[in-house]
Amino acid sequence: MNDKNFNTDSNQSLFQFHDCNDVIAHLGDYLDKELPAVQRAAVDEHLDECPECTAFYASYKHVVQSAAELREDEQPLPVDVSNRLRRALNERLGISLPYIA
Repeated sequence: MNDKNFNTDSNQSLFQFHDCNDVIAHLGDYLDKELPAVQRAAVDEHLDECPECTAFYASYKHVVQSAAELREDEQPLPVDVSNRLRRALNERLGISLPYIA
């Protein structure tokens, strides 16, 4: 990844990322569509210009989507297993998690 400065326009009047690491630090919010429009545009433009960050983003997005798919198939713990786990945590940590009826 390159460490060049990145601006959303030539006037530097909009949001500025310092380098690729700065862009990567925002990819979670970018993927979740939680970045403000100005920052999102800056990430879009950076990804258009930086093949290393584009490849990283594609890999990151794949991992996040794969993890989400795994979670969709997640089954709840059986009550007896949950209660055994709660009992062990209560004893080990000295806490009082309630048991499931």
